[in-house]
Amino acid sequence: MDIQQIVLWGHKLHSHTHSYIHNGFYLGFTSLGYTVSWYDDSDDVSAVDFAHSLFITEHQVNKKIPLRTDCLYLSHYVDEGDYEGVPKENIIVLKVTLRDFRDDKDTVYTSLKGQKYEYHSVVNGYNCLYMYWATDLLPKEIDANIERIVDIQKKRSHEVHFVGSVSHIWFFFRQLCLCNGIPFHQYGATFHRESEHNVSIERNIELIQSSLISPALQDETQLMERYIPCRIFKNISYGRMGLTNNPVVQDLFDGQLIYEPDLVQLVQKGINFEMSPNKQETVVKLMKYVRDNHTYINRIQTIQHYIHTYTSFTFV
Repeated sequence: MDIQQIVLWGHKLHSHTHSYIHNGFYLGFTSLGYTVSWYDDSDDVSAVDFAHSLFITEHQVNKKIPLRTDCLYLSHYVDEGDYEGVPKENIIVLKVTLRDFRDDKDTVYTSLKGQKYEYHSVVNGYNCLYMYWATDLLPKEIDANIERIVDIQKKRSHEVHFVGSVSHIWFFFRQLCLCNGIPFHQYGATFHRESEHNVSIERNIELIQSSLISPALQDETQLMERYIPCRIFKNISYGRMGLTNNPVVQDLFDGQLIYEPDLVQLVQKGINFEMSPNKQETVVKLMKYVRDNHTYINRIQTIQHYIHTYTSFTFV
């Protein structure tokens, strides 16, 4: 069966942390010329023809999703009772590399051709695709940032701007900044669509570009789970040096990032890098790597390959 349209279901922009993943897919599929729509449970879809759709959704928001046997469902996790009447072969469970390996200890994982850390497995009769997220910029937008990298780096201030929730590691990072006379500003993470504290995608980019340093820090739980955050791809694509306390992220970038498990040392290394004379060459090299490997265009290509390999659907 041919896939004729893309339907994102649930997590409208700014309503949930996963909404930014849906937005990445929306931008990616739209840029490739697909017919793309985005609904949630509150929308009246009684007049919508969903024939031959690829639905992209998440298990917390899929309870009222249209159920059809001529559609394919890419679902970030599946709860018991989901997709009643839909054949299992019409469902792909989207899981996260490498975090979700803990759930399937006896599972055989087949590496996909293409990106590092992308796999296939079968769990409870479902085809499972393991991958991770990406930057929300398209390749052409990263190219535009590369062309004006000198101007971007001139934006850097002596302040730190952070868009997201202040978890344990970010709390200590904030305290470290303040103790060293570096103002720390936090934005977003309201997860209320109409909140005045929401930050647009464009404003987020500006804030990261003007920050003294822009690390992609992770708490101990995420480090233990070997979770790869989208923040590292975004920050680099916006024109910033990649700073991480996660050895898996450093491995993904073949050791080219500033990596340090000690937060004090990581911050100092990041600031020192900003003072270095050849920083533009290093950052541009990383930006090109993200452009070629870690946009939602790349993730869509993985999905296309997966569908052609493991399902009866055709997706061009």
